[in-house]
This record gives sequence, C-alpha cells and structure tokens, in this order.
Amino acid sequence: MAECTLWSLGPYEGLLKQCITTVKARGHKALAVELAEFAAERAYAELKDQGPINAIFAVPASQQGQRFRGFSLPQIMETKLAEKSGWPSLEQKLRRVYRSSTKNSQGLTKGDRLQRNQAMLTDVDKRANLGTLLLLDDVVTTGATLGRCVAQATMQGFENVVCFALAELPPE
Repeated sequence: MAECTLWSLGPYEGLLKQCITTVKARGHKALAVELAEFAAERAYAELKDQGPINAIFAVPASQQGQRFRGFSLPQIMETKLAEKSGWPSLEQKLRRVYRSSTKNSQGLTKGDRLQRNQAMLTDVDKRANLGTLLLLDDVVTTGATLGRCVAQATMQGFENVVCFALAELPPE
C-alpha cells in the first residue's frame, strides 16, 4: 500500500459544514467555486514544499449527486488547484478505475462502505513508479472512499498518495 497522508481545512462542523452542505444539498455552484478557490490556496500553501506532486485527481462524485448538482465540488477543486500550482491532472486513461459503480454512499454504515469498496477494487496493470498522487475530496467521513482510491493508486504504481479534503468528520 502506498504511503498516505490526509490534510483538511478542518472538522466537518460549524460554518464549514454549513457551506459544504449548502453546496451539496442545494447545488450552490458560486459557493462551490469560492470553497474550491480557498481550498486550492490552502492546499498549495501546505503542499508546495512537501515534494513533487506528479498528478492530482478529484475523488469521483456519486452519479446521483453529479446529476442533481450538475457539477462536482472535488472536480472544481482539482481545476482550481491545477491552475494555481501547475501540477498536472491525472491522465484520462488512469481515471476510469476510480469511479464507483454504486449510485450513492449516503446512509451506508462504515462496515457497508468498507465491504462495498473492497469489492470494487479493480486490478490494473501496475506501471513503473508514478511518484505522488494528490487526491482531492470534499468531506472524509469513514475514509472508505479515500481508502479505495489509495488502493487503486497503489495498484497503478503511485508510491505516495496525499489526500486533501475540505473537511473531515471529527473522531467520536
């Protein structure tokens, strides 16, 4: 498994939670762009001196959420961070293995998510060392989705994976 580090703007509570919920539940694209720009600034400030980032990739949104909103908050984050940093986005042919086959994770228990994600791991041709992948997500709740993406990145040949999220659920 690749070495993995998680960075976030803060806990999923208070104003940060309200902003993310407004974007996800109401499809507020202007707020999504503002959050993504802020996240890109913070991510770049935190990660620019941590070593080379060889590719960045937004964790895929659920198909249901994507259809409802018409946009993906992590994808906007990826676009803004690529513009800010000059780091390349993950090439298209490597992106397909990260998409979830299910429509929605909402309401699933942590065990259900972990079991589903284990079943979705797809073996891919391992390449030579691809370096460091930066995964971007909006909220980390159980870590199951990021765990699946880290496993996919390892199988593709990334030695290090850095995850950056707007927020993470505080420990219980």
